[in-house]
Amino acid sequence: MTDTKNAQRVTAAAEYGVVGTVESAALFGDLPVTVRFEIDPVRRFIGDALQEYQKCLDSRDANGVPSHLPRASGLLFGQSDGAEITISDIEFVPNVRDSDESVMAEFEATIAPQFGDVYRNPGRGFWSDEKGVLRAIMQQSANGRELMGSIHSHPNWHEIGPPHERYQRLSENPTRMDEYLFRQSCWPVNVIWYVHEGSDGIAHRVAGWRPGPKQCDKLDIQIPSAIHEQFEVLLDEGE
Repeated sequence: MTDTKNAQRVTAAAEYGVVGTVESAALFGDLPVTVRFEIDPVRRFIGDALQEYQKCLDSRDANGVPSHLPRASGLLFGQSDGAEITISDIEFVPNVRDSDESVMAEFEATIAPQFGDVYRNPGRGFWSDEKGVLRAIMQQSANGRELMGSIHSHPNWHEIGPPHERYQRLSENPTRMDEYLFRQSCWPVNVIWYVHEGSDGIAHRVAGWRPGPKQCDKLDIQIPSAIHEQFEVLLDEGE
């Protein structure tokens, strides 16, 4: 999860001139729905996501239930040429979900009552440090790149997590909590990377989303062929 207050202020106000409501046509205009990833940011994110997932597996107790809930999250930077959005870099910023008192208070008072008690677990979710976000924006802007959105991982926690947290099924599709954050941030690119144990090892499913007035709209995500060859990555191309 990202710092939504900062995201709304920096991206929605400065880049698009719209704050507070999500109307796709007004907010994003003719911004392309095709999002092409260069190979370096994908490799770097996969490395982080796999490391987190392995920590999860390594934390399993005698009953096979892990204590570490894997969280991988990054900010996506790139440019749009009118035909597609190119993601050329990724920034990892510190997670303050379980250390920032105001963030913890928001989860306790607002998020958990609205989306479920699972979000009282301080290990659940990712909230980027506001100063880290601003620092990344400034550094990337100097190289001609704009903040286009975020990417975060979902594990198959509904299958391997503690029994009392398995009722919420996770996938490459956004949860109600994800949709809430996507609308708050007003970013045009929001990618969910689902990591799970497949028949031949760890597998991946990927989908991209853009907030709309009623529900999130699906993006056309393009991943380099070399990634498909090295990892078992399936792009969600369904409606």
